[in-house]
Amino acid sequence: MKRKTIITTTMLLCGAFAFGTFTGVSAETNLKEIAAYINQSINIKLNGNQFLPTDSEGNKLNPIIYNGYSYLPVRALSQALGVAVSYDDLTSTIMLGQREGKGEKLDRFRAGGSSTAVTSRDADILSIHGETINEGFYSLKPHDILPSTMNFRLNAKFQNLSFRVGVIGSPATIVVSDQKNKVELKKFTVNESDKFKQIDISTISDVDYLDIQIYGTMDSKRVNLTTEKVVITDAYVK
Repeated sequence: MKRKTIITTTMLLCGAFAFGTFTGVSAETNLKEIAAYINQSINIKLNGNQFLPTDSEGNKLNPIIYNGYSYLPVRALSQALGVAVSYDDLTSTIMLGQREGKGEKLDRFRAGGSSTAVTSRDADILSIHGETINEGFYSLKPHDILPSTMNFRLNAKFQNLSFRVGVIGSPATIVVSDQKNKVELKKFTVNESDKFKQIDISTISDVDYLDIQIYGTMDSKRVNLTTEKVVITDAYVK
């Protein structure tokens, strides 16, 4: 191998290359000092294209060779493959792909948006179509040009987004997008006859900032907004 640089480091073999240092007494008991090599001559191709692993600041990450095996950075490789990755400090667990169970409630990650898109636990406002809704988001008479918008900071930690959406009045159009990369993930229309429409989006693994935009309907004379209410509930990321 060309230009092999030997390193001595303290690490967890399962994941230290991707997540850096580990803290706490319990973590230290599982650490093992090893001698490994950084191999600067290895090239990586992903689906036939050159792939250059980098850290969060854009610095190149070279493969590490240990006991004849090549170790690649988990986070850089997972994001390139479209697989969500995160690290749980409490259990020292690297999590790839979808979380277990329902996941985490989307409202925990709300970072902003317009005042016309409201996070609520008011069942009197949220409950529609004969169903009692205790928590979610709503927009009253959303505009057809200036949307009611919600922003969420996900930090590229999740694989899947799911929620249900219902409408009272004229149809509403919902646009879900990756704000940072300016990519539309899903656009769909909801009618009152749909009751609650189930939405699942499994392409959010590299989404830092998620936007949900709600567009209503206006009458033909452009005088009255005819979408009375839009309700989003059971919103989870996992």
